[in-house]
Order: sequence, then C-alpha cells, then structure tokens
Amino acid sequence: MSTNKTVYVILGLLSEQPLSGYEIKKLIKLRFQFFWSESYGQLYPTLKSLVKDNLIQVFPLEKQSSRNEIKYYITDLGKEKLKEWLFVSPEKETIRLEILLKMYFSLNTPEVPMIEYLSAFKDNYSDAINTLNLFQKELEQIAFEDNHEDILHIIDFGQKVYKAYIEWSEETIKYFKRKNTK
Repeated sequence: MSTNKTVYVILGLLSEQPLSGYEIKKLIKLRFQFFWSESYGQLYPTLKSLVKDNLIQVFPLEKQSSRNEIKYYITDLGKEKLKEWLFVSPEKETIRLEILLKMYFSLNTPEVPMIEYLSAFKDNYSDAINTLNLFQKELEQIAFEDNHEDILHIIDFGQKVYKAYIEWSEETIKYFKRKNTK
C-alpha cells in the first residue's frame, strides 16, 4: 500500500493540536529531520487535498489575512484515517546516500575529492548528533507526558545511526588517505 506519507505526517501533527501550514513545516524540520524528509512543495497541495477529502478542516478564525494564519484541525474522519494507517505494517525503508554512489563510481577518477566529501558528511552528522543530544537533554528535563519516552527511543535510534555514520566516515577518510599515498 504505497500512499503519500505526507498525509500521515500532517494528520499526526494535527492530531496533537491545530496548526498552520507554516507551523507544520517548522515542526517537520524540527522534530523529524533526522529520520524523515518531506517535500515542502507537497505540503500545501496535500493540505488542500485533505480539506477536500474532509480529513482536516480550516480552523474557524475571525480574520485570516494570510496563508500562515490559516490553522487546520483534524476531523474525526482524519483521526480514523490516521488510526487505520498506524495498523498497516511499515513499507521497506529506502536509503539514498549520494556519497556512497559517488564513492562507488569514483574508482577510476582519483581526482574526485572523496576525503573532502567524507569530511563534510562526517561534520553534517556530527552537527546532527549534537542537535539530537540537545533534544534528549531537553526532553529528559521535562516531566514525562504522553509519548516522551517513545520520542527518547526515536532520538536514541538517531544517535546510534549517526554515530555509526561518523565512525564509518572516520575509518573511510583514513582509508582514502592511505590509498592516496600509494
């Protein structure tokens, strides 16, 4: 069952509270950036489609002068759709790491700056793991509610994956340095 997962990201966030499209966009980046990427070009058309399908509604505000002020809330039908999706087994994950593709095809092109690419890859995930560490610290200082413990396990997953990426980067940089001195 392959469906636009943007639908479920939006329904899930709106199941927590009414939000504007801009707020949804910010929350996706803040909360999910280490395990989920979302096309923002798809966000507003999906919101429009969800309203049309009666899965969400526009929050009745007195004055809505801009797109950012329009708030959406989930309907009962939307809650049911989200619940149905939660009971469907997840699809197989896909991994797309362009750095590995470049490394694979760089064999006969020694001038490809793989060490530079690997260093940037490592730095990117070092920054990301630092962000996750801050999220973890912040969450641990708040009284546990609802799904805080679940979120800590999600953060733990990200930390472990990023730690593996960093370790791999360090080892592979050493490999390329040895290879380039031969």
